[in-house]
Amino acid sequence: MSVSFEKDVVGCVCTSIERRVWTHRLSRESWVNGEVLFFCFFLIQSRRFMTDSFSRAKQLFELGAHLGHRKSRLHPRSKKYVYQISDGVAIIDLEQTITQIDHAKTILSEASKEGKSLLVCATKKSVAPKATELAQSMGAHYITTKWLPGLLTNFNTISKNVKKLIELKRQRDAGEWGKYVKHEIVALEKEVHKLERLYAGVIHMTKIPDLMVIVDIKKEKNAVGEAHKSGIPVIAIVDTNCNPEEVEHPIMLNDDTPGAVEMVLTQLAHSFVKQAPVAKPAEASTEEEKQPESEKEVEKPKEKPAKKKTSVKKPKKKTA
Repeated sequence: MSVSFEKDVVGCVCTSIERRVWTHRLSRESWVNGEVLFFCFFLIQSRRFMTDSFSRAKQLFELGAHLGHRKSRLHPRSKKYVYQISDGVAIIDLEQTITQIDHAKTILSEASKEGKSLLVCATKKSVAPKATELAQSMGAHYITTKWLPGLLTNFNTISKNVKKLIELKRQRDAGEWGKYVKHEIVALEKEVHKLERLYAGVIHMTKIPDLMVIVDIKKEKNAVGEAHKSGIPVIAIVDTNCNPEEVEHPIMLNDDTPGAVEMVLTQLAHSFVKQAPVAKPAEASTEEEKQPESEKEVEKPKEKPAKKKTSVKKPKKKTA
């Protein structure tokens, strides 16, 4: 790793105190006033940060996640997430980005425990295939082709098109299209293909989602607006040309680098499906608790016939 790379990463990740630790030159006075002891204590406490967070920041740095837009396109509300302006380009503070990622992972983990539904919106062509794969793997709904106007604010109307798609696929699989002529079948196939392209990711969505993950809030401004009207909290990847206060849980990141965006989405997806297998032991325990109750119920009727037999034998002895 080159010296320039180390300086850039340390500058993006470390705070002013940490930079002082790395650049401080020991002197005789520093031993007297106890600065060395403070620095040693600080390095011990920040050992975990420098191993875990530093390595994560290094990965993001290599993918170009720290590169924001030019100073002329910098949004005033996003300045607090910018480390510095270098050659007219905003450099994102990756330390804050990592903190935001961890916060988003915690929210998704809690949502998974509570059984809440998730909707992923990522219509950028460079990220859409990976977003679709991750959404399918964690059992979330997704929109990766085009945002459907009214999906959240007019869900009943949108659900009619979803029902139409389900019915057309059922008729096709059942062979009910045999009564149509060739050009009518071709028209139906085109309609099914069009509906699948738009509604494939929300075909199992029976109600509006409880949480949303959005990539590039400037491109998906309609989705952000409908989420606010519907009261749905949003976790969004935000660049320096957008207002991070438009969403509840922003993640400052260069959204024009597919590698960095895919890395963050992968971490979020793992945190959402992490709690899925935990529900299985609970179900098994409830079944085990039910088993002894059923066994007790089976034992009770066995005792009753035994009492009846004894009562029947008594009159027989009297007759004898």
